[in-house]
Amino acid sequence: MKEYTKHLEFYQNYKHSSFSTLVPSPQWGNKQSAQKFLQKYWLPEQEYLSVWKPIQDCIFDVNVDDSKCNFQAEFELIKLEGGFLFLEEDFKQLQQAMTAIGEPHFVVIQSAQDYTQGEPMFRMKFPVAISWEELMSGNYISAVLFEMNRNEYLVFGNSGKLGKYAASDQDHPQDIIGFKPILKSVMDNCFDHQ
Repeated sequence: MKEYTKHLEFYQNYKHSSFSTLVPSPQWGNKQSAQKFLQKYWLPEQEYLSVWKPIQDCIFDVNVDDSKCNFQAEFELIKLEGGFLFLEEDFKQLQQAMTAIGEPHFVVIQSAQDYTQGEPMFRMKFPVAISWEELMSGNYISAVLFEMNRNEYLVFGNSGKLGKYAASDQDHPQDIIGFKPILKSVMDNCFDHQ
């Protein structure tokens, strides 16, 4: 059984599919598109633990309990308006920054929360050069990953110098980019945050 089999089943007939603007309700549930997407971009647990988790720990401070997400102390922050994991413009800004620093891949790691018990958590790995259209090609999987509210994600690349925390909570959405100070000029060029 594939690690993402539960995702395919759980979300195929998802009761909240009406939230999606990407996938109209009559088109929701195209398992072939969803499976193809997950086959290409799923991050296996073993690779996550051996390769990506150590990088994650260099960016995000997992030892601090006083908020949902903390970046390591040396990171500078850009706080943006949240709501989704990515909107097209947000994604392209982050993609531009990742390209500028030579990141070949980035990962999206979903954080478990109290109200997501029983829901399968996402671990995805994408090439930095991926198009927006390709990100959206997974039918209901893309819709859940990129549009569903009340989820939390960590996004980061290979270098450990740049990360994003996205909490798409309905009431207080957060979208925080953290970066090492050496990247300040790159970030100033890519993000409008003055």
